[in-house]
Amino acid sequence: MLARNALALVVATALTAAVAGAQQPKSTTPTKSSATQQAPAAKSSSKTSTAQALPVSADSAKKIVAANEAGATVTSAKLHHASGKAYYEVGYKMKGASHTQHATVDANTGAFAQKPASTTKSSTKKSS
Repeated sequence: MLARNALALVVATALTAAVAGAQQPKSTTPTKSSATQQAPAAKSSSKTSTAQALPVSADSAKKIVAANEAGATVTSAKLHHASGKAYYEVGYKMKGASHTQHATVDANTGAFAQKPASTTKSSTKKSS
């Protein structure tokens, strides 16, 4: 009798599973959720792709100047290219100074170089 009840239980479970499987609709094509789809890649210009390939960012260049010039307040950092090399020109003001000074930071190595202070141009006339 126990075997008969166990057999009836197995058959009932199998029938229930078969009926439940038959009631679910079959999908012919797998659907993708919107969360797993990737956005199309943005078109990149030569400026964008070059800036992304550089190991030193503008923010890093600002931090390098601030670390090398004690008391400096960094005001700007602009990426420049010359002779096949990329560098940032970083503007900063020293505490108490009214004029902006500039330094360069190599965009590939992070090397810091202070530009010499600019001198004012004197207006001299040539005598004829």
